[in-house]
Amino acid sequence: MRKKLLSISILLIGAASFAQVPPTPLDSLDAVFNDSIFFKNEMEEVVLIGYGTRKAGAITGSVAQVKAADIVRTPAQSAIQAIQGKAAGVNIVTNDEPGGQPSIRIRGLGTIIGGREPLYVIDGIETSGLNGLNPNDIATIDILKDASSLAIYGQKGSNGVVLITTKKGKVGDIKVSYDGYYGQKFIQRKVDLANSYDFAYYNNSALGFPEYFRFEQPYDTDWLDEITDTGEMISNSISVSGAGENASYYFGASNYKEKGILNGTSYERTNVISKNEFKLLDDKLKINTFFNLSTDKNSPKPLSAFTNAYKQAPIVPVRFSNGRWGVPILNKDTGLADPAGNDKFNNVGNPVAQLYYFNEQNKNTTLIGSVNAELKILDYLKFNSNFGATANWSKGYTYTPTRDIWLSQNPTQDIQDYITRNPNNPIINTLQQRRGTSYRWNWDNYLTFSKYFGNHNVTVTAGLSRTTFNVNEFLNASRQDVPVQSNYWSLDLASYNEEVAPGSIVQNTTSTPIVSVAYFGRAEYDYKGKYLFSASIRREGVSAFQPGNRFEVFPSVSAGWIITDEDFMDNVKFLEHLKIRGGYGEVGNGYTGNSLNQLLFRAGVNYPFGAGQVIQPGSLVPYQVDPNLTWETMSEIDFGFDFATLSNRLTGSVDYYSRETDNVLLPVAVPTVISPEAVILNSGLVTNTGVEVTLKWQDRIGDEFNYWVGGNFSYNKNELKEVYSEFFGQYTGGSLGNGQWTKQVLQGEALGSFYVYDVTGYNSDGFFTYSDERVVAGSYIPKYTYGINLGATYKNIDFSVDAYGVGGNKIYNGKKAQRFGGENIETAYLDDFWTPSTPNAENPRPNNDVPRASTYYIEKGDFLRINNITLGYTIPNLFEGLDKVRLYVTAVNPFLFTEYTGYSPEVVGDGGANPLGSAGIELDAYPTNRTFLFGLNVGF
Repeated sequence: MRKKLLSISILLIGAASFAQVPPTPLDSLDAVFNDSIFFKNEMEEVVLIGYGTRKAGAITGSVAQVKAADIVRTPAQSAIQAIQGKAAGVNIVTNDEPGGQPSIRIRGLGTIIGGREPLYVIDGIETSGLNGLNPNDIATIDILKDASSLAIYGQKGSNGVVLITTKKGKVGDIKVSYDGYYGQKFIQRKVDLANSYDFAYYNNSALGFPEYFRFEQPYDTDWLDEITDTGEMISNSISVSGAGENASYYFGASNYKEKGILNGTSYERTNVISKNEFKLLDDKLKINTFFNLSTDKNSPKPLSAFTNAYKQAPIVPVRFSNGRWGVPILNKDTGLADPAGNDKFNNVGNPVAQLYYFNEQNKNTTLIGSVNAELKILDYLKFNSNFGATANWSKGYTYTPTRDIWLSQNPTQDIQDYITRNPNNPIINTLQQRRGTSYRWNWDNYLTFSKYFGNHNVTVTAGLSRTTFNVNEFLNASRQDVPVQSNYWSLDLASYNEEVAPGSIVQNTTSTPIVSVAYFGRAEYDYKGKYLFSASIRREGVSAFQPGNRFEVFPSVSAGWIITDEDFMDNVKFLEHLKIRGGYGEVGNGYTGNSLNQLLFRAGVNYPFGAGQVIQPGSLVPYQVDPNLTWETMSEIDFGFDFATLSNRLTGSVDYYSRETDNVLLPVAVPTVISPEAVILNSGLVTNTGVEVTLKWQDRIGDEFNYWVGGNFSYNKNELKEVYSEFFGQYTGGSLGNGQWTKQVLQGEALGSFYVYDVTGYNSDGFFTYSDERVVAGSYIPKYTYGINLGATYKNIDFSVDAYGVGGNKIYNGKKAQRFGGENIETAYLDDFWTPSTPNAENPRPNNDVPRASTYYIEKGDFLRINNITLGYTIPNLFEGLDKVRLYVTAVNPFLFTEYTGYSPEVVGDGGANPLGSAGIELDAYPTNRTFLFGLNVGF
């Protein structure tokens, strides 16, 4: 298959597009669109392509670039979250939990067990995320999407590559810049839940006892209101930059604080960044240094509090009149929730007490840095050596007051009752302390030859790269019956500390480092700037695999033709620019073999052997390791074209791609005699096929009014196309925590498809009837995503709106489905449920049965959200030396349009990447926030 595709690819023309995002307000009101100034400048801008750069107009791979002004337009603690909807083919699921990270998928999902995250490269430093980088310090984000662009990164680029370039000093006077904002956060949308009267009505009907719960209750608790409050965010950033003849510098410092809408949650990050360039030996040698130090503090709370607030009965108070925590205990004689009651009518915890007793603190320090040397050997030959490293130190503690939690759940009991129930080990509390370190580094050395030969322009890059990662160590220590402290960071847990109980548990784990070594080369050629060609090859080995399978070769080829530069197009006046492109490439996924290639043992097995068949303890190998385990390999064909028309007012690009990920890892249930548990084998083929469209219109009216309208649309079809092993069976997930699961990996379907029972109607008692077998009910992966961007400037006023939407995906309303009996319900349920006179109602008759995983809980995940609306005003120069004073107000996520009935149709789950995890299931999920803020930009 690979050889066939490679041979076909050589005949192709071009590669995908340079995706353009809507522009920021024009720097000069004197720019004339008819003269193509803006478009020409855009085509001349430099884009990162991995181990080098290229002008945007000469790009033959699919690269989406987002610039600084578009990044900071949506204030967020993560720059990735801020660029949602601004690059075609890039699906970002935001996460509004303080300190939470968004999920990013580039052109679909191609693996199930293997590594799913893109590679991040920050000024030459390979990382697994943005590592606390302040969005204000970023100049551009370049996203490599297609395999012809990614192949130069080999196995690291199987899920896309995100290249981040930070800001640097510019020649001229010293520049000082300040950016700050303050905002407040609110839940974007709430779910209407039954009040005490309706709760009693529903549950009395479900139980068949009309007077079990009294209809007139003394309490009517709004649990969501009890656990939430107005959130706040404040950000302050300052930078100093400049450059002289032989040196440039950029220094920045920032602080970001956030108080979450969930009571007790908070996050704070402080950054210091420095970037310098020095020119030596008459500009023949350039030395670049970069470092970013970030520290963050995070106080999380269990997100299950949102689910408990949804489910807990409104007849239960936060606290009873005697001061004890409210619990779902009913006094059968009165029909009221009463601490002296004797009937527990549900097993839902008190979410306010849950937050009160949950005490966790985390601190994290991350240092990323690089040193780059560029030596100009000849006018057309230079040598680059770049060393980059990331070091992380984390620590945290969790204090659990075990006795107090028990007392909160048993309001009629006291401390002596607790001791009586736990006579051998009446644990008062447990303190868990954690320490972790991680480290990774990469060293790249390469030569670049670049020379014009008349109308021929040739650039050749060749070098080698080494990366060491997965260098991790983790220490976890627990103590019981720790004296109550105001500060658990500095508590001494040494065994000689008499204030601490002697019992403890200590776990210390380290991971096996993974080493990647690669040799790579790339050749770029263009003739008269209109015939473009690029080819690359990378031979890479990774230590995670067995010796015979460690090395693989990843090739790519792409080309482009700028048709409008041909003589025969001189008379075509309506079309200013047209470039067609196409390409082919291969990349591997090597993040699959570390743990899978280790021979593991499981203890706790008894074997009868020896004289008299005495039972002896032993171990077993839980599953066999396939010695042929190797790379998942992604190959992709990509076609596209870029255009500019109507005097460059309308620009855009269109791309089509088809990618296959072969040798996908799947668990295969081989016969028990071979392995008692499933064996991981290279046994599947996943496909992603899609179309991407980017359009932008920009123009001016008169001399002072400029405006733009832009958008992008992406369609992707994801499918597990083939399974090579006949032993592949049920591979399920999406647990609801009540014995029900919702997902299964199925051949012919998208990864992470919901696989549930189909509701076929009602029986004579008003309960659901179901299909005999489970049915596919859609996937959480969107079939299409789109972004809309528009804005205008008039004199000193600027206005912009960004929107984002998805469609074709499904959401499982997990909080609604996680029932055991006696929980609250939504108000909408009571508007339309089964009775003998309404046999076609939407909802079944009231009941307290554990619901079966079914299509009843599957809802459309389509939504359109206005991501931000910004109105700004730049004050005219107040005095000499003051470059800019801009005031602005922004509404983040002010409007949402969706048919989904839950808190939010955007559910990040466990990262959004695990097809069998909680992605697409709204259960224990942090709701999307609506934020209103005002800010200030000042430049000197």
